[in-house]
Amino acid sequence: MLLAPLIIAAVAASPQVPHPATPQTFEGRRSSYVQGTLNVAIGERATLRRNADGTYDLIAVDRIQLADVLPPADGSRGGPNGAAPGTLRFGLHARQDVGSLLKVENGQDQGLKYAGYVVRYVGGQARGPDATSVCTVPAAMATFERWPEPVLQVVVGALSPSDDALPVCPPHVED
Repeated sequence: MLLAPLIIAAVAASPQVPHPATPQTFEGRRSSYVQGTLNVAIGERATLRRNADGTYDLIAVDRIQLADVLPPADGSRGGPNGAAPGTLRFGLHARQDVGSLLKVENGQDQGLKYAGYVVRYVGGQARGPDATSVCTVPAAMATFERWPEPVLQVVVGALSPSDDALPVCPPHVED
């Protein structure tokens, strides 16, 4: 008899899961958001929206071209950040002559820091995910990450606020 009230009390006292319980995906797209971890597939851009409680929801996954992740050309007057207010966008693409590029656009009113992992294509097969160094993304700015080899997927986690006014990049992570 005493066991049932103790179990009910323990369940009621347990904090709620801070992330959606089910994977957030879009039909026909490979990128997904699962329990606070964003998986960005090559050739796609995933958009997250921050909720009032600090969690995120995946609100769009678009197919993109290489031009969508390239830094602005010298002398360009257009800004590289196309993220809507309150959103984050992560776009991944690759081409043999430029390598793999990840463009991170921050439309939030606060900076962003995150952990990054890459799945590379090496020797005819996928390898990883392996930790990679990534820069912080100040509010209303974009950053660009680059790898010389084919990256099939970038895994993004540990999204948290940053006070950095300029991108801060840790030392490069080597295999």
